[in-house]
Amino acid sequence: MGKRTIGKSEFTREMKGLVVPSVLQMLVANSFSLVNMLMVTSLGDGAVAITAAAGRISFILSMILTAVYGMTAYMTQYYGKQQYTLLRATFGFMLMTGIGISLLAFAAVSIWKEPILSLFIKDAELMPLGIQYVTIMAFVFLISAIRDAYAQALGSIGKVKITLYVGLCAMAINITLDYGLIYGRLGLPKLGVAGAAWGTLIASGASLLVLFVFIYSKSYYVNIRVRELFSLPLLLRKQVLKTITPLMFHEGMWSIGNMLYAVAFGALGIAALTTFQLGNTLQGYFMMGIHGFAYAAKVMIGQKLGQDEPEQAMDYARRFTRISVIAGIIISVVIIIVSPFAALIFPHLSAEVHASLGNVLLLQALAMTAFFLNNVWIVGMFRAGGDNLFTMNMILITTWAIALPAVFVGVYVLHLPLEWVYALFLCEEISKALIGYKRYRSQKWMRNLAGPSPEAPAAAASL
Repeated sequence: MGKRTIGKSEFTREMKGLVVPSVLQMLVANSFSLVNMLMVTSLGDGAVAITAAAGRISFILSMILTAVYGMTAYMTQYYGKQQYTLLRATFGFMLMTGIGISLLAFAAVSIWKEPILSLFIKDAELMPLGIQYVTIMAFVFLISAIRDAYAQALGSIGKVKITLYVGLCAMAINITLDYGLIYGRLGLPKLGVAGAAWGTLIASGASLLVLFVFIYSKSYYVNIRVRELFSLPLLLRKQVLKTITPLMFHEGMWSIGNMLYAVAFGALGIAALTTFQLGNTLQGYFMMGIHGFAYAAKVMIGQKLGQDEPEQAMDYARRFTRISVIAGIIISVVIIIVSPFAALIFPHLSAEVHASLGNVLLLQALAMTAFFLNNVWIVGMFRAGGDNLFTMNMILITTWAIALPAVFVGVYVLHLPLEWVYALFLCEEISKALIGYKRYRSQKWMRNLAGPSPEAPAAAASL
């Protein structure tokens, strides 16, 4: 295929069309998390620790499902080649796989909730509240698996506006219910931290209903029927599973590693775990822009790979890399400026948390460019080409061989203070960026996943 150069204006126009809705969607999601956190922090450090523990459990499931959503790399390339029948069949397979995994997670959390929570919470007085909170949140797992599968499918073909609107609807419902159920306002019962879980559950159910009504009333792209849930040919099913299995292992090992980080910070005390959770919440705000660029990179580069235009795909990769470096430096400066004032957002927390949060944010600022590059390279570029075996090996090295042992030695052997442990925690991102740079330059991640298949239809069906 002949080489075709895309001008800067065309690249920028296409990128903006993907980045802006995605960033707005991230803004909604992070605002939702921040408002939730602000309401819960008024209940004290213990309530934040409970939500942090439940959040780690939810994080593991979401990361494993993110691996399942790695099938969208195929969907993006099928969309670029106008192979819509295969696109819908792949989505059906992805949806059913996600539901199956979420059912297993629901059963595991329902049966072993107390042993799981005891990994994070050592205070016996907090355990009953934690069990109550996690029991409710387990039902959110099931709803989110279905809703997020549809959202990821739409995102893989660049249709993100509807998920933005659905997110706004869910945020409005959740904030209203949180206010009413946590504090006993608006004629609702006062449930404390459990009220936050109920608010999330009801808002999640409402957002799924709104998304379903829109997709199926408008016959919108991914309105698949029951017969299409199992229509992906066996040969392609094996190919897809072969591609995403390393990604599932990658996300599973990385999320378990993150859970163990929380265990280590929890061993430093409730205040340290609370600081760790607040740092993660604020980091979501700082990084929402780069998530949008990573999403745009995945769609734009994936479509070029599917159209068998590797030169254009690499040109896009270079442009997104430059954007990541510039954005990372800018956000680092912003964090340094705002870090002394961050604790003022959470006036009800302990003085210990207030003292350490600013230092944690300064450490984040030093590593922010690495965070940005890793998101664009791993989530945007490498997944676009299905380079999941490499990223799995990268996680085994950076998380399990470097950062996690360093954090546990720092906590349990050297008894270092929180800030030093957090610095060891950031070694994962630094080492990941060094390894990722070499892979990015090698171009070995660029693969056409939508190549000829003996079971692919001869003609593309129309949507």
